[in-house]
Amino acid sequence: MRARFLAIAAAVWTAANAGIYLLVVSAQGNSPAWWYLAMLGTSALLFVLAAGRLWPVPLLITGAILLSGAALAGVLSIGMLLVPGALAAVAALGPTRRPQSGHSRAGMPAG
Repeated sequence: MRARFLAIAAAVWTAANAGIYLLVVSAQGNSPAWWYLAMLGTSALLFVLAAGRLWPVPLLITGAILLSGAALAGVLSIGMLLVPGALAAVAALGPTRRPQSGHSRAGMPAG
């Protein structure tokens, strides 16, 4: 369940940053880089799909890579704000693999 919450948090964080980027760039009188918004939107969509348990590991990895690329591309403006979203996606990968049940440590050498 923790992985699902982290994936949702990464999606919400990414979507919020896309909205902030759109507002800031529009307020400055510039047109937004649509490829950048597409990267953010795709990342957010991948995180939502991962939260829905549809191939969570590949989607989280792909979304984290896209989001990290967007963070690098926008490092001088909004890029650093994307790092928590990428970290949440990577953290969501941790609990997806469960240890196999039925293995006991009894009888194993101590070292």
